[in-house]
Amino acid sequence: MSTSEASSKKHPHFTLLTGAEVYAPEPLGRRDVLLFGKSVAHIAEHIEPPSSLPTAVVDLSGLILFPGLIDQHVHIAGGGGEGGFQNRTPEVALSHLTTAGVTTVVGVLGTDGTTRTVSGLLAKARALEAEGISTYIYSGAYQVPTRTITDNPRSDIVLIDKVIGVGEIAISDQRSTHPTVHDLIYLASEARVGGMLAGKAGVVHLHIGDDPSGLKPLFEALDQSYLPPTQFTPTHLNRRPELLNDAVQFASRGGVVDITSGIRPEAHDKVSVKPSKAVAELLGEGVRIEQITMSSDSNGSSPIFDDKGHLVAMSIGSATTLWEEIRDMIEKEGLAPEKAVSLCTAHVARVLRLQGKGRIRPGYDADLIAVDSGLNIAHVFARGRQMVRNGQPIVWGTFERAGQGPPHGPPEAQPDIRRHRGESPIRRP
Repeated sequence: MSTSEASSKKHPHFTLLTGAEVYAPEPLGRRDVLLFGKSVAHIAEHIEPPSSLPTAVVDLSGLILFPGLIDQHVHIAGGGGEGGFQNRTPEVALSHLTTAGVTTVVGVLGTDGTTRTVSGLLAKARALEAEGISTYIYSGAYQVPTRTITDNPRSDIVLIDKVIGVGEIAISDQRSTHPTVHDLIYLASEARVGGMLAGKAGVVHLHIGDDPSGLKPLFEALDQSYLPPTQFTPTHLNRRPELLNDAVQFASRGGVVDITSGIRPEAHDKVSVKPSKAVAELLGEGVRIEQITMSSDSNGSSPIFDDKGHLVAMSIGSATTLWEEIRDMIEKEGLAPEKAVSLCTAHVARVLRLQGKGRIRPGYDADLIAVDSGLNIAHVFARGRQMVRNGQPIVWGTFERAGQGPPHGPPEAQPDIRRHRGESPIRRP
């Protein structure tokens, strides 16, 4: 058998997913889905495997198939640092995202725009994409003037493929540089024109902190300019009940509001609103489902400060909260599955202008998650490649299993880290 023949048998171009109940995210009923390479090729009630071409058939009978999740707020290169260098959070691991159902991620910096850089963020995004998922980033950090790779945010958006906007810019937070209304208008204008020139979303992604001013700086920027509300994507809006009120007002002006799945009531946080309940409250106040998105804040630090601004607790965000809150929206809040899932799929793709993402549709990227009747994630496909099987990762980030080498590519091209240390290589089962 030739090398090409062996490769085609190991990595067939066609993958046929059979028997699943498909939500695209709208319900389609029981369907077969044919994948070709990285894309969805065909969807029908029954599809025969191509007889003359190698095809992997995956039986998904009894499972529900959804689009892969788009997490638009992840500290992929690490974040944090409040409380000292020991509180700098680690980079995100590939399998942490895939086992959480995340197949597309948007990377952000945060408080630390000094030891963390946009260049480092870009490098991590390229690494995650090489490992198998789709990635984008925002240019910037909490600070204004904000951090960039080129000389200004507009140029980053125009010249760097993965940069889709500016963020996360902090307002109403003691850790921000308290940007003026003029600062916000300037950043939004830079992002807007950059987006126009590059055919991208060009949004300003806003971190909203605990300060009682809430969305007031954003409202003032809108009142003093001709910028549309959709130019901004404010997040963490379930941080306090008062912020949810601001979110309703922002949505009434045509804006899109983002709930953070990683902000939930716990021992040190008794004021935040559980994300699934926050969505239900927004809908109850008349906010249209199309105006709501959800992101995780994974790998960002989650500091809790007392009323004097002293750090009293620290935790780290997790991408797993995204699907947990989707499940609670369905099971506890009574939201239809297609509506709950759309918050992290179709809506995000529309707001961020991510072509070929957020839906199960011919020609779109084959980013898919299959869940069981208990809404537990069973299988995950990213760009047509199976990343998770039976709830366990089968593709790992390059150094997740130190010593076993990268999980893909021709064996002769992969370094063996253990051999370089004088140890015997271990085969991955």
